[in-house]
Amino acid sequence: MKLTETSYPFPENPEHTLCFTGHRPDKLPEGVQLTALIQALYYYIDSAIAQGYTYFLDGMADGIDYLAAEYLFRKRSEFREIRIIGIQPCRNYADFFRYRHYNMQHLTEMQQGFDSIVCLEGEFDRFGGRKNDFLFINRNRFLADHASALIAVCSLERSGSKQTVDYARQKKLLIWRLEANPNLLYTPKPEKWPVEKINF
Repeated sequence: MKLTETSYPFPENPEHTLCFTGHRPDKLPEGVQLTALIQALYYYIDSAIAQGYTYFLDGMADGIDYLAAEYLFRKRSEFREIRIIGIQPCRNYADFFRYRHYNMQHLTEMQQGFDSIVCLEGEFDRFGGRKNDFLFINRNRFLADHASALIAVCSLERSGSKQTVDYARQKKLLIWRLEANPNLLYTPKPEKWPVEKINF
């Protein structure tokens, strides 16, 4: 893992670069639905690798970002050309994780597993309220600005992930949006999971 603020450890041409966005744990389904959703996420990651994507930008959130990173860490032993880069939204990101009571072990595993981490400017302020939003908006736009494709796991309800999808749509990224509404029933077959394909 290398932390960098001045140079980016991925190609300037984003043709083979894909990024992720998705809900945090409290907005995801539970039980067998969550298991099926994770398998669908893995299915589309495998599809992206098969299509030639080799650089993967991960926003380092708990939930979908963690699940995607953890799977890619395992795939890297099979596909040695894969590079997994964490995009850290602020310098004191661990403080945010603690403040929101997210799984600190997940953050540690991501930080140790990434090939590189790009740390964006800014500091999380636990008393800053909505002023902290720009940190994550900036992170999400950075992801879309440096990729040509996006795998999103989110519902259509208002959220940071939905905003990322809308921004990526405007940037003409190829988007696979896996439905994450916990109130719907899904098939256990990952290739049958409800998915919206955008800009294809």
